Amino acid sequence: MRVPGGSAPKSRYGAPMVLAGAVLLALSGCADGGDNDAVATTAPPPTTVSAPVTTSAAVALDVEALRTAGSTATAAVAGSTLISIETERDHGWEVQVVTADGVEHEMEVSGDGATVTMGPVAKNEDDADKAKHRDRIRAARVDYRSAADSVLREVPGGTITELNLDSDNGTTVWESDVIDPSGTKHEVTIDAVSGRVMSNTTER
Repeated sequence: MRVPGGSAPKSRYGAPMVLAGAVLLALSGCADGGDNDAVATTAPPPTTVSAPVTTSAAVALDVEALRTAGSTATAAVAGSTLISIETERDHGWEVQVVTADGVEHEMEVSGDGATVTMGPVAKNEDDADKAKHRDRIRAARVDYRSAADSVLREVPGGTITELNLDSDNGTTVWESDVIDPSGTKHEVTIDAVSGRVMSNTTER
């Protein structure tokens, strides 16, 4: 019973309920703080940035390796002339050279162009093939180095994957496969007498 003018009687349950609420609030705060700490200390995964596949330096190295491989191959067979060079899957070079008698010699050269890794081996060809090689070599005024330069002027920044001395409708030519910086393949034909670009076709 309330006494007039007196204070209201205190509930037996008031203090314990307030205390319990405070404890729950504190526990809740600790739990939230633990989660926040876990989020804050979790590092983001590392980011890897890939460099461009084709760069000016890489192209320059490819061209220099081609020239070096050609020099290595012709030095391996005295008095020979390079008629074909192409890249291999193991990043080496397959090279064919021909001597003055028309005999073709095949070999493989390391990727940097410095070492013959297989061969040279003389091919067993008939007289007609030997005569064909001699005729093309005599007709050509542009060697593989100059032909490669002409190809790369036509396809700036390109990477030559194949270069062959051949004949096109009676004209002695250098035929080349080259990949431009966008990945497009070009087939470029160079007049082996004048060095003029005769054609440049593309395919994906």
